[in-house]
Amino acid sequence: MEGAGRARDHPGGRTVVSWELVEQLKARFPEVEPFPRSEPSPEEEPPGHKHDAAKAPVRHVPGAVVPAGRLPEICRAVRDEAPFLLDYCSFVTGVDRPEAGQIEVAYHLFSIAAHHELLLKVSVPRDDPRIPSVSGIWNAANWHERETYDLFGVVFDGHPDLRRIMMTDDWVGHPLRKDYVYEDPRWLVDLVAQRRREAGSS
Repeated sequence: MEGAGRARDHPGGRTVVSWELVEQLKARFPEVEPFPRSEPSPEEEPPGHKHDAAKAPVRHVPGAVVPAGRLPEICRAVRDEAPFLLDYCSFVTGVDRPEAGQIEVAYHLFSIAAHHELLLKVSVPRDDPRIPSVSGIWNAANWHERETYDLFGVVFDGHPDLRRIMMTDDWVGHPLRKDYVYEDPRWLVDLVAQRRREAGSS
């Protein structure tokens, strides 16, 4: 993902994105863990270092890992409080990490007024992936949470209509989990067995 440690010009001509927003989040909620940055900050660079924009490395979108139990409180704060004012949740998705026994749930947030963005991540146990829904904070999260439930099996507690959105209701499993193996739905298994019986009796 092209990162956002870099200044980025918004179509409206204003600069978007800053790690300062992450620092302010950390000051407001000390328990959050800012993402590691892939490049030293200007203060960390050796004396005499000259930045070469043409060779600027890709960075991650500024953001932080948030404790699951604090997610609703933190989300309300970044929506309502300055300097965050992140009034738009552009997506919610999952990242399956079986080697860690976890699924990461990622929330990309954007401020329409301030033109800045922030990514929040929450890790949940893979064998019981439950997390509070933020659909009551951002309406746009509603279908994204359904998609994450459908494809990764993450249960969003408090979601008003948590059901599959891409796969059929009788789909078995969650296709974007790394250990997913396709299984025929029950009706297809029964139909195949019936057809075989009919073929054998004819």
